[in-house]
Amino acid sequence: MKIKDIKVHLPLGLLRIQTDAGIEGLSDGCSETCAEFIQQVYRPELLGQDPYHREVIWQRLMYLERLRYPPSNVYRAVVDNALWDLAGKAAGMPVWKLLGGYRDHIPCYRSGPDLETVDEYVEDALRVQALGFKGYKDHCWRGPAVMIDVARALREAVGPDFHLMHDAVQVYEYNGAVKVGRELERQQFTWFEEPLRDFDYLGLRKLCATLEIPIAATEFLPGSLYSTAQVLALRSADIVRASNGWRGGITDHMKIAQLAEAFGVNLEITSLGSNWGFAHANLYGAIKNTTFHENNADLDRDPIVRNPLQVRDGILYMPTGPGLGFDLDPEIVAQRTERIV
Repeated sequence: MKIKDIKVHLPLGLLRIQTDAGIEGLSDGCSETCAEFIQQVYRPELLGQDPYHREVIWQRLMYLERLRYPPSNVYRAVVDNALWDLAGKAAGMPVWKLLGGYRDHIPCYRSGPDLETVDEYVEDALRVQALGFKGYKDHCWRGPAVMIDVARALREAVGPDFHLMHDAVQVYEYNGAVKVGRELERQQFTWFEEPLRDFDYLGLRKLCATLEIPIAATEFLPGSLYSTAQVLALRSADIVRASNGWRGGITDHMKIAQLAEAFGVNLEITSLGSNWGFAHANLYGAIKNTTFHENNADLDRDPIVRNPLQVRDGILYMPTGPGLGFDLDPEIVAQRTERIV
């Protein structure tokens, strides 16, 4: 089987990698700029390749990123996801089983926005708890004093057995992060996310050594696998973060997960991710060292997907169809396609 053509539906952003065997792999997330890059730079490397040779393709595309400014993992991610979709369809099984298969469901927490008042955070967390989710992650960017009040109020409201996480989105300096971290420990938060800038390896290392609460980092970190390796080697994170659309696709995530596992560290995948959540769902099904799905969107909100992912009682269930597992409505695909490049 060989790759014979590459097409992108715009402005829908749907990539199609077609083969001479009549099987094609799909992935969303391909912008106008991404489509141009894929057709000009990646296309000569992909045509005629065996699509099963994903590692050869990954290595070559990783190098080609060096030739553009600024580098982007997003373009490689779209191609990589489509190649895995293609392989799963050819094998007649979900990608998560093709990757090895570890679980068919995973608990979910829900992320909230940056809100105005402590009461709003409490209301949001209680709403999430009532929906059956297993935890709540705030995005409070209002400084240490406010966050300390939020942490206390959240724990009092939701009780002792509900997971709480705080995502500072890299807003603190070191001393402020220590103050907040101490309160998060007292309130038994599950983790403290992005307290410092991801490139502050030494500051993060010092914070990990100072606080008992696990420090999560690397979500917004250029270099993907290789920069994550530096963070782990320096012990600058207790949990590493990655999102499929930002960090290079399924292959990157499996490499990062296995790297982290060797250090005894979890990869906690961030956000809904690409392909209407199906890329992340397949990763959850294959990775041992991850504990939650971060639910930040209603999974059935886009009618283009005829079989949306299912969350029941705060549990996400892995897809059962071949490949990534989504089934797209061809009429809506046509409606959202103005041109094919």
